[in-house]
Amino acid sequence: MKRTLALLMVAIMAVFALAGCGGNQASNTPAPSQPASSQPGGSTSPDTNPLDGEKPVLKYLGYNVSFDPNTDLMAGIYEETTGYKVEYNVLPAENADEKLLMDVSSGADYDVMQVSVPQFQTLLAQGALMPLTDLLETYGQDILNGVSEDSWKAMSGSDGEIYGIPYKYPHPQEVTTFMVARMDLLREAGINELPTTIDEFYNTLKTLKAHFGDKYIILTGPFRQASEASVNWDIPQTITSAFGIYNDWMVDDNGKVIYMTEHENFPKMIEFMQKLMDEGLLDRDWAVNNTTTVNEKLSSGKAIIAASNRTGTMVTTPVMLGDDGLGLDWDDLGYIGALSGSDGTCKYMRTEAINQVTCILKNAKNPEHVINWINIKQQNQLYLNIGVEGVHFNYDENGEIDPINPIFAEERGNSYWYLNSTDEEAFAKEWPSRVRKSQAMWEPFDAVTNYANKHTPEIFVPNTFAFMPSLESYAKYNQSLFKATSDFILQLMAGTKSLNDLPTFMKDWENNGGENVRAEMQSWYNDFYGN
Repeated sequence: MKRTLALLMVAIMAVFALAGCGGNQASNTPAPSQPASSQPGGSTSPDTNPLDGEKPVLKYLGYNVSFDPNTDLMAGIYEETTGYKVEYNVLPAENADEKLLMDVSSGADYDVMQVSVPQFQTLLAQGALMPLTDLLETYGQDILNGVSEDSWKAMSGSDGEIYGIPYKYPHPQEVTTFMVARMDLLREAGINELPTTIDEFYNTLKTLKAHFGDKYIILTGPFRQASEASVNWDIPQTITSAFGIYNDWMVDDNGKVIYMTEHENFPKMIEFMQKLMDEGLLDRDWAVNNTTTVNEKLSSGKAIIAASNRTGTMVTTPVMLGDDGLGLDWDDLGYIGALSGSDGTCKYMRTEAINQVTCILKNAKNPEHVINWINIKQQNQLYLNIGVEGVHFNYDENGEIDPINPIFAEERGNSYWYLNSTDEEAFAKEWPSRVRKSQAMWEPFDAVTNYANKHTPEIFVPNTFAFMPSLESYAKYNQSLFKATSDFILQLMAGTKSLNDLPTFMKDWENNGGENVRAEMQSWYNDFYGN
């Protein structure tokens, strides 16, 4: 008999205290040759575990990565630890959504898939997914115990069933997008300090333009994935923060759900971007740039300042520092975090949202084994994700994980891709070590995220909709609404549209699903937060 979500939450809360104990105890860390809980189900004895015996090869679909997950070192470690052999498949870098939906509609035989939240919402709305509540109760107790109540609520359908396993972003206050600046060129132009306000930022760009003219692109961006143009921002959030616009959907001071184009500072933000465009301070290719082109313009020395993120710096920094590239030193690179507005406004959304979801198609052949496989991985989270104490990491004087490089990066560098669920409390302590595996990631993280957490924690705004479940209208319309908004913003920046067209745009936006989505989200918000 199906359990209701409410009963499930009671069960979770009853064991949650146990789940939080011992998550980072070094004494429980297995050696590579002796992974903890190598038997399916972990603590379940082989005599009582119905899944003992020969295990099927699991067919897996995940998001695109630059390495081959079937030949990576971690594939063998995960197989040895879990007892399951897995055939890994990845979505393409371009047109990933289309490929996924085509596979599903044509009867794909994947045993398990890890997808983005929008992809999960689409599949759920289509009725393509298997309910997981009973499976988790039987084979996934460690998964249940390690995931928070709010995260489970976000993975549930209107029937109260769980349809996805969340992979939650573990660092709640990260400045995820920032800008990389050529400090050597800033100093050449007489600028010795990085800007922290929107006015200082504008003056920095103006000074660079006056000094270098057309020799360099002053500011390139935004930083959008070519395959996900509809869900990426056309204005860097480093800039939007100065106008108080921290998400596409927000809640005003009166508890009303609003869209970014309805925000009182939206016109001011557009006017600022138009000014940058008109004065030649922005890359003329702004509308068509993607991650690859922005990275290339920065690392090749064509641009002075570029929008980026941690994965972006992994690509650009080695080239910029390399003797075969720009030959720069570390002090030639600077990082611009969230900017404050002229009135002191600075809002940057907390990143506690779920960033990947593991789900099972309703006609999948081996759902019990899938849940068992994920459960074993979570039992061995520290070993799989971080490694062995004394070999891959040590604990510092504060009890925090300090990776031992280069072996940590070499042997656990790609382990994150193979995780499907985590003990959220333990993972939050483990995850920062992954940033430290590379100085190219750590330097901007320390400069913008650690700095903001230490000096300006008030800038971080809760992600109000972090745990919103799949909503029918949201799943149906939100991506198309965002795409329409993106196109409109680019037209505003290019001058082919003006702010006088905003009322017409909003009317079309409402008629094309915006009003339905807003009403649906408002209802959820009121219920979830007890308004």
